[in-house]
Amino acid sequence: INISTISKTNFEDYYHNILIPNQSQITFLRLSNPFVAEIIFSEARLILNFIRLETIILDYVQEKNFNKFFDYLICLTTLHAITISFIEYISSLDIIFSQIFRLSTLKYCKIEYDQLLYIDFNNYNSSSIEYLIINGSFPIRAFHNLLCCLPKLQHLSINYLDSHHGYQERNKLSSIQLKYLKHVSLKLHFVCFDEIEKIIKEFFHHIQILRLTTSCDEKYLDAKRWEQLILFHMPYLRIFDIHHQCFVTDNKLKDHDIINQFNSSFWNEKKWFFTHQHKWKHH
Repeated sequence: INISTISKTNFEDYYHNILIPNQSQITFLRLSNPFVAEIIFSEARLILNFIRLETIILDYVQEKNFNKFFDYLICLTTLHAITISFIEYISSLDIIFSQIFRLSTLKYCKIEYDQLLYIDFNNYNSSSIEYLIINGSFPIRAFHNLLCCLPKLQHLSINYLDSHHGYQERNKLSSIQLKYLKHVSLKLHFVCFDEIEKIIKEFFHHIQILRLTTSCDEKYLDAKRWEQLILFHMPYLRIFDIHHQCFVTDNKLKDHDIINQFNSSFWNEKKWFFTHQHKWKHH
């Protein structure tokens, strides 16, 4: 059931005449209006009647309702997929992940938020999540601990992995082997290559697909360094897709030499080919 553009009056009729009589048969539920979610989650017994619910999408969630929603969702033993988007700033990452990780049957999670008021991630609970998509700013220095909480992770996508210089890492967890992790897609915002290299060495041994969007740090164009990383730390890698954008130097020969390093036998044997574009600006 997809409840999107509906007035409060019409929804109340719909809720009593259609939704409640069929609660036990519903497997998919999308709530796009805040008042709809508030009505459905007004009492624990109401949401607990969705005994077959497998997927729920919560749009335009307000933080004040977030904890209440999850206090009820934790009792739904068939729930395995959740998508949640926030309508306002959220106060910390802990508020999100400490609740999401409580859902013991969850396999798929997609979360969207525009801005964090405070960057704080100290959640250490293990999660059953296999597919995780984060559309929002996430600090690279909290990335290590996040991965340590996801032993069953298979697919990971983060669209704004940020350096967040103001974030202070606390209580770094011991690394775990992510033997199911096969697909990783990251868009990096001012994250230096050295930091990503550490993550690769610790967690990416089993991945088969790696997609990166990077900028600024020229070390991302070090072909020989990538060769060593792939040979010794990502031996199962099949698809390597990197999009790097940076300001080039005035030394055109040097820039072309850097790119040509990716034409060695190592890359050709894997049938990985690279293209590049240059836009020159004169001041």
